[in-house]
Amino acid sequence: MTRETFLAGMWMLGSVGAVNAATGIPTAAVDWNTILPAVQRVVHHTFPNESADAHYPAAVVLTADLSGTGGSEALINLGSGGYTDDVTVMQLQGENPVAAKFRGHDDKIGPMVFTSGNAEDRGGEVRLIAKDHAVFSGYWEMKGPKLKECHGDVYQWDDMAKNFAYVKKMSKEMGKEYCSAVAAKLKK
Repeated sequence: MTRETFLAGMWMLGSVGAVNAATGIPTAAVDWNTILPAVQRVVHHTFPNESADAHYPAAVVLTADLSGTGGSEALINLGSGGYTDDVTVMQLQGENPVAAKFRGHDDKIGPMVFTSGNAEDRGGEVRLIAKDHAVFSGYWEMKGPKLKECHGDVYQWDDMAKNFAYVKKMSKEMGKEYCSAVAAKLKK
């Protein structure tokens, strides 16, 4: 495949837009970068501590349809990171960006901040998993040459509650896979 064929294919994929997972009908995709100023205002209001420490403006990292509506949710870098970044998930209510709500393992509901990236002795990763309508957050920490802590949490979209709810079974399964991969990578 030539570079031109690849780029033409990517252009065609990009022009299709989002597809509703339930119906297969194309829907209008959200260009999060066009609403970035509104996203930055929401970040400043919802996450004042992270905004106060920000080194650069909040930015869109990636998007995916996590709610199955054919729209998209966005992973937002809060701009407060160094070696690791603070990120959150945002979604639209009408045309307005809002911080997504999460129900944690403690049943508390509210926006969450996740760690993404690696420092010398710790790191994290956030994945948007469209097929499972879920957000995965993995975290690890070293103590000397040994892996001290590693875990992964999965939050799956609950359409009735309109939030991402912690799912213990998926967290255990995906966390185990994630931590095995982290351990193998750290041994190299």
